[in-house]
Amino acid sequence: MIEPTAQPMAWKIRAGDHASRVARWGVFVFAALAPVSIVAYEVGWGLAGLGVLAAFVFGAFRYRRTPLDLPLALFVAAELISIVFSQDRAQSLRSLRGEWILLTFPLFVQAIRDSRQLRRAYAILGVSATVIAGYAIAQTLGGYDPWRHKALEPVGGVFIATGFFNHHLTYGGSVLITALLAAAPLLVPGRARSTARWAGALAIQTAALVGSFARTAWIGFVAAFAVAALTARRRVRRAVLLAGGAAIVVAALLPPVQARFGSLDELLNSPRTRLWQTALRIWRDHPLTGAGLGTYAGLFPRYKVPGVYHATNNAHCEALNILTGSGLLGLAAFVFLWYRFFRTAAGAYRRCAAGDPRRPLLLGGLLAAVGILVGGMGQCFLLDEEVAVLLWFVLAGTLVVAREEHARSI
Repeated sequence: MIEPTAQPMAWKIRAGDHASRVARWGVFVFAALAPVSIVAYEVGWGLAGLGVLAAFVFGAFRYRRTPLDLPLALFVAAELISIVFSQDRAQSLRSLRGEWILLTFPLFVQAIRDSRQLRRAYAILGVSATVIAGYAIAQTLGGYDPWRHKALEPVGGVFIATGFFNHHLTYGGSVLITALLAAAPLLVPGRARSTARWAGALAIQTAALVGSFARTAWIGFVAAFAVAALTARRRVRRAVLLAGGAAIVVAALLPPVQARFGSLDELLNSPRTRLWQTALRIWRDHPLTGAGLGTYAGLFPRYKVPGVYHATNNAHCEALNILTGSGLLGLAAFVFLWYRFFRTAAGAYRRCAAGDPRRPLLLGGLLAAVGILVGGMGQCFLLDEEVAVLLWFVLAGTLVVAREEHARSI
């Protein structure tokens, strides 16, 4: 005889299965649309969110804790404290609304259930990013963006690509992440067929990255490859150094690249360095809690270093932007967050066997983090919603895989 509670319980299980399926498809939709636009990827973000929420309600999911839970909470706490002592509390409260991006990390930690799902999501992301990279290359050569119906900025006989985004720095940050994800399977190769596909994706995306003329993204890309070379096996290290060195030499000889960098004196006395000096002036007056979240632009006229500027909405340096906004408290939480991430992900990577399919996933996350952090020394990528959401997605997937590896090794 069937128990009275059997049918309601079966319904709850089915509902939980459907919810988890919605969350899974939300991950795939997000991966497909993340290189396209904010409105596009928010469809996947929303589907994943609805699926995760319903899965919790029906008992299909339990909350997964991660090493970043505490540092993220401390970072948000530092931002809230900065609002209390803000020089412009209304502006800080408005800026706080933009911090919804941080929810991307816990969302995808719950929505990505295992390394197999993440591998599929990265494959989808790789295809999408490669197609858009082809579009960006056409922009560099043709000088026109059909999507936004506008002419592009010329530099050294070619043009600055923006992809489907509105700004070349945003596209540079996005393709930096996806190119490094494509590079990871080549640094820890598996099947030859898969390696060939990723090599093609990397070549096209790297060309698009060059065409974005985002210098900070270029530097982040080179730094990530340097880290990969230092940690790789001898034969892979030699190949990476030779290929990377040759690519840098060739790129440096290109007139558009030379025109973009200019002279050393221009780099040392650029509008960006004046933005940094201005940020330090603001921070010195508000060292512990900062001047308040999002107040840099408002305080700029009072603290600015004399000279020419192109944009004054932020410090164009991740660390300095945090210092001016939430002071030493915010920066300490930020450093703690990255310490936790690298310790966990690198530890899982070292434990993985040579042929383990999880190794490229872990390495890709590590390289993306290095690239964005180094590039972030001259650009606030985490204020670019398109770049920041994609990065938090990658960090979440990396720690899901690290958790899986830890469970296997126990």
